[in-house]
Amino acid sequence: MAIMSRIRIYHAFLAVLSILAYMTGELGIVHAWLGYGVATVIAFRLLWALSGERQVGLMRFYPSFDGLNLGNAVTHPAITKIFMLGIALSLLAVTTTGIAMDRGKAVGLANASLSTLAYADSDGHEKNRGDESALSEVHEFFANFLMLFVGLHVTYLLLFKRTLAKFMLFVPNQVNKKGR
Repeated sequence: MAIMSRIRIYHAFLAVLSILAYMTGELGIVHAWLGYGVATVIAFRLLWALSGERQVGLMRFYPSFDGLNLGNAVTHPAITKIFMLGIALSLLAVTTTGIAMDRGKAVGLANASLSTLAYADSDGHEKNRGDESALSEVHEFFANFLMLFVGLHVTYLLLFKRTLAKFMLFVPNQVNKKGR
């Protein structure tokens, strides 16, 4: 399978998992499992970057402003890379804060009684201390920031890089009337 086809499959898998995780933010264990799925895909991607294939190297996220001028400001590759970098950093932040809040409970790696951030109230119900609610706010902030970057990324590609957008969305190329 060609490298671009593998990248496209990886991209679709990560996008679907991330959007589902965002949409299930209030569904507890479902949200947590989807978050761990995102973390697994990120770990896979980082290992894949070590393969040496140029198309999957981490430098693809680093914007270079060489050659940027007023005439090509809208279509310069740095624009796409800025959106990709914003998505990557936001995704890392939201995934890291999510795992820190869960502490492995969703996947059975931690016992809730071992939690240092939780305590029981007089009725025996577990309550969270301020540290966890602050972490929850950071988690939610980066989730919303991620969706902002995703929206900008998708909009930019549809407006200025439609061929690439169609390819990444598995839309077949249209053949013109002369059969070319």
